[in-house]
Amino acid sequence: MRIENSIKYTAKDSCVLALGCFDGVHKGHKKVIEAARSLADSMALPLAVFSFDSPPRNFFVPNSVPNIITPEEKLRIFEQMGVDLSISVLPCKDIFEMSAEDFINDVIIKNFKAKAVVCGFNYSFGKGGRGNSELLCSICAEHGVEVRVIDEYTQNGVSVSSSAIRSAITSGDMQTAQDYLGRPFSISATVIDGQHLARKLGFPTVNLIPPSNILLPRNGVYATRVKFDSQERYGISNVGYRPTVNIDLLCVETHILDFDGNLYGKEITVEFLHFLRDETKFESLELLTEQVESDIAKIREYIENNFR
Repeated sequence: MRIENSIKYTAKDSCVLALGCFDGVHKGHKKVIEAARSLADSMALPLAVFSFDSPPRNFFVPNSVPNIITPEEKLRIFEQMGVDLSISVLPCKDIFEMSAEDFINDVIIKNFKAKAVVCGFNYSFGKGGRGNSELLCSICAEHGVEVRVIDEYTQNGVSVSSSAIRSAITSGDMQTAQDYLGRPFSISATVIDGQHLARKLGFPTVNLIPPSNILLPRNGVYATRVKFDSQERYGISNVGYRPTVNIDLLCVETHILDFDGNLYGKEITVEFLHFLRDETKFESLELLTEQVESDIAKIREYIENNFR
């Protein structure tokens, strides 16, 4: 997959273009990309996707909307879905002060050479968000460019959206987040060296500092699945500040069940499956140990009932 990062990118050949922010690449987003992939196949053209590295609102209010996934993870999903060209840009003045008409004529048609365009029902663009699917269809028709608009995607009568997914994740509703994303919500990062206190207490852990501006689930304890070195194992993860041991650093700390290897310096992925309880400050390490042992027993039962 080719990767470009500018609206000034000038394509050599025609393409089918999918438009959207695609934050999270949830099931609704996938419907747009799948429709574009099918159309590209029928037209014998490559599939290009134009998206943002960060939710557009962050341009107007910096860091107001965290990413559901990292730009790198988004690209991996695009590639798995058969995208040939990803044009992903940071929200910027050049984009948001451009008129809707100029975006269509100069970017979509002139620069990207789109012969067909696919977008969601609520796609907006141009200065003030004035551009919509009706304007897109009207101007593209003048240039012989086909436009397909994908209807709202719902589950059980509820619209699947990035905002609904954010709400689920921040409230600890990992099942709803998974249902809407089509996969578990996850955080990937490099394992850092810690204080080794958990190992002394009998449950060694790996520690991750989440990437900046990435959405975090509600602080607390979760059943998780951990991926590393082509392996998948289950675990128990704490998201928060570990108040019992006075560590004032937001961290994802994970005890991988039935594993005692060294993962320092490795990138791992922690998938959040089920919220167990809120983060709690205990009066002693002994009480913390008892609670963790109880948590591990509950998570083993959860995994046995749901994944075995």
